[in-house]
Amino acid sequence: MNNTTNNNKDVVLPEFKMRVLVIEDNQDLARLFCDLLEVMGCETEVAFNVRAGLQSTLKNSPDIIFCDLRLPGEKNGFDFARELRANADYADLPLIAVTGYGDVEAQQRALEAGFNRVFAKPIKFAEIQDVLKQYQKRA
Repeated sequence: MNNTTNNNKDVVLPEFKMRVLVIEDNQDLARLFCDLLEVMGCETEVAFNVRAGLQSTLKNSPDIIFCDLRLPGEKNGFDFARELRANADYADLPLIAVTGYGDVEAQQRALEAGFNRVFAKPIKFAEIQDVLKQYQKRA
């Protein structure tokens, strides 16, 4: 008889069947974020700027969007949120800001622009899970 105890527990992650758009200009960070979402059962799409993010939203109809506030080009994440919310079809689409801006003013501006929630980088695994749980019922 083997008296060895197996203390390794299998980690069971919740599975979220959601289409997620990640708008992030840092390609490595975007890939890492998408990998994490995919492990949780999400389908992901990446856009690296506002224009690509708007096109992807129209084409792929995501269930939720995570968007950086600092993006390259003439428009930033604040602009993305305002343009998205100007379209009545996307008025209720969950839009989550993930940003390096840590100040309260930027967070308030993000909420006023149309983001539902704002998280500082690096976003924690538990925060991602909480957001997906909150909005999966709508998907």
